[in-house]
Amino acid sequence: MKSLRTYISILKSVKNRPTKQFFYLILIIVSLFLQAYMHNYNIVYIMMFFLVGVAGASSLYGIANIASVKIKLLSHERFFASTPSFYTLSIINDSSNAVYDITLKSPETKNHLKSINAQQSETLKFTSSFSKRGSAKLPNIMLSSLFPLPHEIKYKEIDIEESVFVYANPKGASLFSVYNKDDSLNGEMHEFDGIRDFIQGENVSYIHWASLAKDEKLKSKTFLYEDEKKTLHFSYENLGGESEERLSQLTLWVLECEKHHLDFTLEINAKRLDSKEQTIDEILTTIASH
Repeated sequence: MKSLRTYISILKSVKNRPTKQFFYLILIIVSLFLQAYMHNYNIVYIMMFFLVGVAGASSLYGIANIASVKIKLLSHERFFASTPSFYTLSIINDSSNAVYDITLKSPETKNHLKSINAQQSETLKFTSSFSKRGSAKLPNIMLSSLFPLPHEIKYKEIDIEESVFVYANPKGASLFSVYNKDDSLNGEMHEFDGIRDFIQGENVSYIHWASLAKDEKLKSKTFLYEDEKKTLHFSYENLGGESEERLSQLTLWVLECEKHHLDFTLEINAKRLDSKEQTIDEILTTIASH
């Protein structure tokens, strides 16, 4: 009785729909039936019932093929509004048999697996983007398979059941175009130390022209500094523009500070945030929650 209930639940969880091969199969079966009816050929009856039996068995086997497949979220990048980001899913075969011909599709990504061994899993990357900042839910994954015969496709929708937080879209003027004009972002320059990739919006006086002459990418000079790094101060109220523009600008500066290991404080929502006391994710969440 328990096995029957389990099988019924499997049938309910997995759906199917015909493909164009299904209609070819129907045409063949009808043709065989007409031949058998008009000429009373037993061999034709046998062939017709054989095709029906194989098609039916294929449908049941195909349903069992994907019924045990589960999905688990492993990790994800930071999500920013209107910006595609990656997340990683574990595709788990929970049955004692291998599964075959698995296609997994989200609104923005499609992946295919030829097979997953019994009690094993595969890791796949997907892309997703959200138009608004704040809490969001990862989209459901549509799992489908044509195995073992392509006359119908078996499919089921899997809810990842995971929420993520979407930060403000990082855009605006580069931190270096604002703070590097007086060469005081990190202290007083002491001597030329090396080169690195040029950052868009950075002071053009830092460009290392010799590298450009060698047909290399645009490079920027780096310097040793006599003083310790200074703490930068950002304020939502002191920025110009609409609310979303301010939040985007602050988000960009916070990310640039993280990348270049710069200390900063930020005032928003009557709160004073300090990079030495809060994590970058906590600060980005506060900005996005404005």
